[in-house]
Amino acid sequence: MEWEFYILDFIHKYLSNPVMDVIMKFVSFLGTFGIIWIAITIILLCTKKYRLLGRSLTINLVVNLVACNLVIKPIVARLRPFEFNQSINLLVSAPTDSSFPSGHTLFAFAAATIIFIYNKKVGLLMYLFACIMAFSRLYLYVHFPTDVAFGAVLGIILAITSHMLEKAIFKPKSE
Repeated sequence: MEWEFYILDFIHKYLSNPVMDVIMKFVSFLGTFGIIWIAITIILLCTKKYRLLGRSLTINLVVNLVACNLVIKPIVARLRPFEFNQSINLLVSAPTDSSFPSGHTLFAFAAATIIFIYNKKVGLLMYLFACIMAFSRLYLYVHFPTDVAFGAVLGIILAITSHMLEKAIFKPKSE
């Protein structure tokens, strides 16, 4: 765990500045309660052209919610970095759930993966956004690097799994 604090403290000491504070708080806010992913999903579900993508994202959100927030977080129950290093002045309200895995990161990488499956160019942009979201969680000192790394990997795995589940449930009409 010492190396994880080294990374967090490096970010806090050398990368913190007022502009980044505003940007990282905003990016992180977008992931709170899945706000951005729910909004995107609703918009896609309301458009005929992108309804299948919206359906995929809906299934993905449910799978992620169950796996991350209802199963893994309660089982692991890892404390957050600021709970160990109480000298940190948080820029955001202290999250009350456990740290592992980073839900913000998991949902961002899962959504990026689903979008990538349907649209490579937009998906790549979403992966970039997912990386910024992941970094914001480190910058804000609310997650350890392993929380974020596992969140990214698990998000991708769950997205592929939920996409395969969707294909099994909603078989194409041509079959």
